This record gives sequence, structure tokens and C-alpha cells, in this order.
Amino acid sequence: MRKYEDMFRPAHEGYAVAGWAAGALLLVLFRPPFWWAAFPVILVMLMFRGGQLETLWKFRLSLAVMLAPTIPILTLLAKSRQMRKQKKSLYLGRGFQWGQRHAEIAQQVMNRNITEIPDLPDFLKKHIEKILETPPHDRTAIQKAASVFVNRLMPKHTKVMNEAALGLPWIHGIGAVEDEDISLPLSVLTGHTLILGTTRAGKTRLFELLTTQVIDMGSALIVIDPKKDRDWVNRLRMECKRKGRKFLYFDAAKPSESIRINPLANWNNISEPATRIGQLVDADGSFAAFAWKTLVRVQRGLVAAGERPSIKNTKHYVQMGVDSLAERVLTVHFMKKYGPEWDRDIKNSGVKDGPAGQKGPPSRLDLMIAKFIKDNEPDDAIAGLISMITHSKEHFSKMIQVLEPILEMLGSDEIGDLLSPDPTNLEDKRPIYDMRKVIDEKAVLYVGLDSLSNKTIAQAIGSILLADIASTLGSIYNFSSNPADCYLFVDETAEVANDQLTQILNKGGGAGMKVFLAMQSIADLSVCFQSKKDKAEQMLGNLNNLISLRVQSVETAQYVSDKFSEVGTRAMDVAFSSGSGSSEAFTEFRSNVSRSLKTTNTALVSPALLTKLPPLHYFAFIAGRSYIKGCLPFIGE
Repeated sequence: MRKYEDMFRPAHEGYAVAGWAAGALLLVLFRPPFWWAAFPVILVMLMFRGGQLETLWKFRLSLAVMLAPTIPILTLLAKSRQMRKQKKSLYLGRGFQWGQRHAEIAQQVMNRNITEIPDLPDFLKKHIEKILETPPHDRTAIQKAASVFVNRLMPKHTKVMNEAALGLPWIHGIGAVEDEDISLPLSVLTGHTLILGTTRAGKTRLFELLTTQVIDMGSALIVIDPKKDRDWVNRLRMECKRKGRKFLYFDAAKPSESIRINPLANWNNISEPATRIGQLVDADGSFAAFAWKTLVRVQRGLVAAGERPSIKNTKHYVQMGVDSLAERVLTVHFMKKYGPEWDRDIKNSGVKDGPAGQKGPPSRLDLMIAKFIKDNEPDDAIAGLISMITHSKEHFSKMIQVLEPILEMLGSDEIGDLLSPDPTNLEDKRPIYDMRKVIDEKAVLYVGLDSLSNKTIAQAIGSILLADIASTLGSIYNFSSNPADCYLFVDETAEVANDQLTQILNKGGGAGMKVFLAMQSIADLSVCFQSKKDKAEQMLGNLNNLISLRVQSVETAQYVSDKFSEVGTRAMDVAFSSGSGSSEAFTEFRSNVSRSLKTTNTALVSPALLTKLPPLHYFAFIAGRSYIKGCLPFIGE
């Protein structure tokens, strides 16, 4: 059984060190007989007890300082390349394997008053800060001597904590002496990763650390950022320039600086583009079904007419009617069947009157429809368009009211030009891309959605781009012999999450996609899926790795804690009793002291720890086997 030690007991070793030191000094001064034989023994005991005292002081000092490493960018890249070569892993900062001993000590700390937790006096903090801030060549002799002592006791990459610091540094201090480089194995990333953290907890710094290494690897990278973090964008630009990679920038708020993306470019079945738009419709039941059916019929007609579906041309025919499209499709149909002379006798089709409710003779379209019906040849595209034409205009207008808002948002003005690019417009020099092209060219794509200005449009753009990624991955999985080498990072996931994102998590790993999803709390998904708990759990069930920075939601903290399971932690119970009998003299008494070691099951990582982490500090659960307490570095230039 592992030895139990109360790390907050009085430092008895200090008295032992003082005693052995005094004994050694007296031996040297008075030199009694055989003093030279006793001196080595005393010296060994002095070093032994001194080592114990140093270990205790280091531990207690580590609870009063904060780990805050900074790593120059070139050092980071060199370290990352070395880790990829030797361990096939990404660099994830500094930390240690969190285990039963750390949970036990954390329990001891939390069971004490804040005043009982070791801390440095304010005057000593100021002196240490002054010494560490002074360049080595400018330090006085006293400062140099003090710095040797401070550097020996203080863990590496730490600084003294001031009152303005957030979180509890002792959480990491428990194992600071075990600090080492933390690696994230590449082999586990196809299982996808969930990142949790409240505002200002360090999610952006984590994204910068990971995406910098992905760019250096040469893999394709797609970033979807609803709130548009400037630091992250600048880091991506800088690293692409350093590596000579292609950087693509899509920004709904800055169309002049943005590339153009066609989210309907890739599909294997004509129903897929309709599904991508249809899943954005805020409706259920018959209204949603009618909207999807309308989209399929319009886009099937566009394909039959030799035109690729886009959001813009779909919007045009839904709002203006499909008469002109039907005439084009019928013309193509009759040209193939009868040749260029097909319409010579169309007026002799036997139709004398227009459709019910229409005055006057039949139109050319009426005659073409009559000829098609008379031929009695099945054609889904033409039949669907005819059904739309003959449908009650009043009922049709009522049923597509749920569809028009999303088409208006995504198919109009500058947003329409960005998402429905026209390759024949030679005046528009902005590049045109789709997700398959991004992945094939191993480009770096940043998508800024500007959700702060218009959350609805941002959510719609993000969702339809995710649908395009899902379709692209499906095509790679089904028809490509080599999986893609691509990473997808989504911040504020709840603002763009949809069924297609779940499909990416569920099947994207087989196509080579590695996904990192970030959110502030688990409740965000429930809100996104309108309290449909099963859908939220389905998405979470496809995320095999977990990195949790500081969280504030109790539900989220409990979710993370449950992932780390339970361990047995021990505590020393001490009981005192004393008394005296009535027949005994007043000077006589009885006393008893008993100690017992009690084991109880507690969370390996309690929810209380997760809500008190300092910025950039995290707990990680990797591939179902590794429990890590780590700290992210600041990337310096």
C-alpha cells in the first residue's frame, strides 16, 4: 500500500535539519574523540532530512505560484516537429498525468480553510517578482544568490500569483514537480475532440496552438469561427505565410476581402442540395416537407436544363415561378426526342383553351405540357415542374412562406454573390472555391460568420457549409481510395450545429477528417437542438477526446467529472478523549488518542476543480485512457 502523508502537517524536518546542522558544527568546533567517524554519519542525516524539507517546501511553494509558460514560435515548431517524428503526436503544453495521489491531495486542500493553504507573504512575492524581472546581467550579488535559491525551489515556467489572477494555481501545483511536455497522439484524432471552456478561459490560445501545428504539417485546415477572433485570424495568416501555404478568407461582413464559396457544388444525389437548404427551414411536419419537395423539384429541373443548382437560381424560381424553367426543360426534352423540328405542329396538339381560370387561348407552355402528357413518357424533372405549375397558386404561396426567409438571407445581395458565385462573371476577380477543392488543394480556409452582427444569417451560412463538408466527406469515403488529410475546427459549435455536423462526427473519421468542436457548456447544444436531448447526446457520443478548460456551468462540470470516473481517496481521522473517575485524585486522569486511515470514493476530478481552473489550464481525457492536467503556453515571437 502506498505511504500516506499529510502534506500540510507542521514541517518537523526543519527541526531535524537544525539539530543535525548544530551537531555537525559542534563536532567541528570541539573535535571530541572519533569525531571524524561520527561526522560523515551526521552529514548524511543532515542531507537526508534536508532533502525531505526541500521536497515539502517545493510542494508548498508550488501551491502559491502559477504556471505560465511562454514558448517562442520557432521553438514551438521545432518541438512539434520532434514530437511528430518521435511520438507521432501534437504538442499540448506542459503538464502531468493526473492520478489518485493528486485527487487525494486536492481533497486535502479543499477540506481546509483558505488561510491554511500555504502562500508566500506579500513582501516576499514582491522581492521574487523584482528578482525574476531583473535581467541576469543587471542583478546584484545578493539578487544572484537569491535567484539561485528561488529557481531551485520554484517549479519551472512559474510566476508568483497576484491578487488579480483568476482561478486556483494550487490545482496544477499539486503535481508541478512532475511537469513534462504533453503530447496529443495523432492516431486518436479521428475519434474527434470536444473542447469546453467559458469566456476568457483560453479556447482561442488552444486553437492557435493546435492550428499552428496543423499548418506546419501541411494538412488541409477548415476553421469555422462564428465570432471572428482577430488573434486567431492573424495567427493563421502569419503561419501560412511562414510555411508558404494557401490561406483562404471568407467573411460575411467583408465581402470585398472574401473568397466566394458555392456550398451546393458537391453532391452525389440531386436531393442533397435540397436537403442542405431544407434543414435550415424553421418548420416541421407538412410545411417542412412541402418546402423540401419544392426545392427538389426546382433543382432537378435546373439540372435537366443544364444549369448547376445554386442558392440564387433556386431562390429565383421559387419566388418567381417555374414557368420559364419548365419551358426550357421541355424544349431540351423534345429536342432530344424529335429533333429541331419538334415544335412545327405544336399548335395542332388539340388544346384550345388555357388552364382553368385563365382567359384566352393556351400559351406555348400549355401546348408543350399537353404534348408531354400526350406522349405519356415518365420524366421526374418535367413531372415535378408541371405539378408546381398546376398547383393552386394561393396554397403554394402559403406553403412556401417558411422557405422564402432562408432563401432571401442566403441568396440576396452580397451574401448571395458570395454563396452563389457566377464563374461567367469575368469582372468579379474573387476566387471561387468549394469544400472539395479546399481539401484537395490542402488549403487553409478561415470562415468568419460575424454572428455578433447577424446571428441568424451566420447560423445559416455555417450550417450549409457544414452540410457541404459532410457531402464532400461522403464522396471521399465512397469513391476515393485514399482518405483525406483534413482538420475541422468549429468554435461556438452550438451556433452552427446541425444533423450534418453529427454525420461528419459519425462517419467523417473514415474519410480522414479530424474534428475539434468548442463550446462553453453542454447546455448550448440542448438550446441549439431545441431541447432535443437525444440529438445533443448523439453528437457528444461521437467525441472521444475531451479537453476542459475552466467551466462555469454546474451541469458541464459534472459531465466532465463523470468522464474521469472515481477513485479511492484516503483521509486521516484523529480522535482525542480524556477524563477522570470521581474516586480518583484530582491529579489523576486518563487520555486516549486514536488515528485511523479511512478510504472513500471521490471523483478523480471533482466539479469544484473544473470551475476554479486558472486561464490556460485544463484537464484532458484522451482516447479513453489518459488523464492529464496541463497548461497551455503563450506563443511568443
